[in-house]
Amino acid sequence: MSTRHALVTGAASGIGKAIALKLASEGCFLSLCDLDEQKASTVRETILSSGGSAQVVIGDITKAADCQEIHEKARMWGGPVDILVNNAGIYPASPFLEMTEELWDRVMAINLKAVYLLSQAILPDMVERGAGCVVNMASIDGKKPGPEISAYSASKAAVISLTRSMAAEMARFGVRVNAVAPGWVGTENILKGDRWKVAVQQIPIGRLAEPNEIAGVVAWLCSETAGYITGEILNVNGGMLMD
Repeated sequence: MSTRHALVTGAASGIGKAIALKLASEGCFLSLCDLDEQKASTVRETILSSGGSAQVVIGDITKAADCQEIHEKARMWGGPVDILVNNAGIYPASPFLEMTEELWDRVMAINLKAVYLLSQAILPDMVERGAGCVVNMASIDGKKPGPEISAYSASKAAVISLTRSMAAEMARFGVRVNAVAPGWVGTENILKGDRWKVAVQQIPIGRLAEPNEIAGVVAWLCSETAGYITGEILNVNGGMLMD
């Protein structure tokens, strides 16, 4: 991994931050993509202080023009992108009958449309080089929907389907596309609420995942060891769903 360039969205906090730090520790140059420049810069400083290399790329991944600009800036500063991790997402809860059109559109834009737009901006470069790796962030909720998360579950189910379609098309070009489907992860945002306290009782392992446990799986999917794996949706949920 020592010469590879990885672009991670939602890299300023939570799972995205953990993924960025993990890939940096394995020798990747990191493009940290987020809307929060201050937090992303803090992650960059952490990487630099550990002897790694990173840059911050700010942009709105729900807009096609921004995605093209993100790719151009990342490429200009770090060379061709070898690894794309479409991690950015939101997890709002709302009863179906009370959900607004605005909330539905926002969830679909960030969780799904952004995966399509940024992948479409970066994949042509990978195709031209005949190599590359894309990891999309799915969720257990995309396979096992629950109450009050209909928009989120629908968006993640779509990410799963999109991942498989992308993998089927990109394989002949030497580009692998996979997804990771976490269960409950102990990020700052999740721990702010109380829903996890009920959910953890349904986890056979008996605890929430740590962000770095998700990051380790992402890094493995991007490694040469996983070179024959594409189109897979890898569960990381402590045994909540076994399929």
